[in-house]
Amino acid sequence: MILDFSAKAQKQTEADFSWGNASYFNINVGESILNSDTEIKLIQLENHFNQIKIGDDTVWIKVSRRTLPMQFGNLRVFVADNKNVKALDNKKGIHGLLKKDALICISGSDFPMLDPGKYIFPISFSDGFLWSAEEDSYMFSYTSLSETKSKESGSHVGIDFDLSDARGIEKHWIVAIENSTVVWVEDKNLDKAGKEAWVLLESESQPGIYYLYKHLNNNYTKLKSGQKMQMGEPIGTIWGDEIWGHLTFSVIKSDTIPSINNCDDNVVNCFPQIFELYFKQTSEFPKYFSKGRIFFGKIRSQNGDQKNASAFEEYSGKGWILGKWNVADKVDCASKGTMSNVRLGKTLFSGSSAVCINPSNWFDYEINVPVGVYRIRAKVGDVTLQTWQKVVFENVEAGVFTGGIGEFVWTSEKVVKVNDGKLTIRIFVDTNNEKPAGISEIVFQRAK
Repeated sequence: MILDFSAKAQKQTEADFSWGNASYFNINVGESILNSDTEIKLIQLENHFNQIKIGDDTVWIKVSRRTLPMQFGNLRVFVADNKNVKALDNKKGIHGLLKKDALICISGSDFPMLDPGKYIFPISFSDGFLWSAEEDSYMFSYTSLSETKSKESGSHVGIDFDLSDARGIEKHWIVAIENSTVVWVEDKNLDKAGKEAWVLLESESQPGIYYLYKHLNNNYTKLKSGQKMQMGEPIGTIWGDEIWGHLTFSVIKSDTIPSINNCDDNVVNCFPQIFELYFKQTSEFPKYFSKGRIFFGKIRSQNGDQKNASAFEEYSGKGWILGKWNVADKVDCASKGTMSNVRLGKTLFSGSSAVCINPSNWFDYEINVPVGVYRIRAKVGDVTLQTWQKVVFENVEAGVFTGGIGEFVWTSEKVVKVNDGKLTIRIFVDTNNEKPAGISEIVFQRAK
């Protein structure tokens, strides 16, 4: 008998799990998924990027920490996790749903990922809540050694929403994302002030899907275990933590009931779905600015957790131009009191699992702007280190700056012309990696 080992490997058709209209598949390099008669094959991984063949298209897609899905024909695809992003975390349970090289989410583009008749954004709009989607603590956002209070770096669990204006008051009510049942309420000894509560709900439509709401105010959270909740029904208002008023929202897929001690395990990458519930779409819609003041690295309480350290996204209209070399998909930050900056160097995140080397001797920060002439200046320096940096705006040199510890200086204002709709700030770094470059603030305005 002759065995034919050249036959094609069987293609996976059954999802590992689903949430709403989206299906999540674990897949190894070389394996394929068959969905709606389209073959989806994982070819290779390079850090957080994943090369995937979808039908006749071959593309690189990065893990969607805060990136929207891509559309191919009638399919919408995003990468929920991969083994290289998981490797950044010491707490591997966070990535418990990842069983192979990558976890890919697939849904039909003719339907929303979450049916708006059955799911609702987890924060009420009745008090005028607005979401920028700019918080630095997004899905699997990397927290560096310079940012964390502990001696370990790692990734953020869930999505944080800035609710500073609602801290401790009855405003911006938190609501049940869908019809569900209260599993447990923990409202004691969670914070020093004794104000915090956590609530876990279980989906009524999909048992085994859980919704975790952290940092609620226990004065306004009066739920009981076993209580039935209707979509949009109030759960409570927020408290936050010791420095910032916010909600942390997570989706969990688990065969057992998550406890207070392991409820950060098996989190579902849900950023595209939450984005869809708020903006009513998952396609890119570029944001543009004609003027602005951008702060870098601010502590969460000072700027709504907008640190402006992450990679460029069209929907935010600004960000760092990074590549496959940077597995964290962001740059480092530093802060001291009210002062802060992003910290740039030839090598980033030294001494951590996210350490990486920039193949270029500069970093580009881009801002979407209408074509025109702009006035721009930047504040450079670092809160705790000596710095060296060369600053260029749209190929117009603003100078070379050296600074001492905690010393900041403004560049002179430059007038530049933007022809491509991208206002580019280029920061050259010390190629010997002896002194970092730092940028604290950018101010720009269209002149004509």
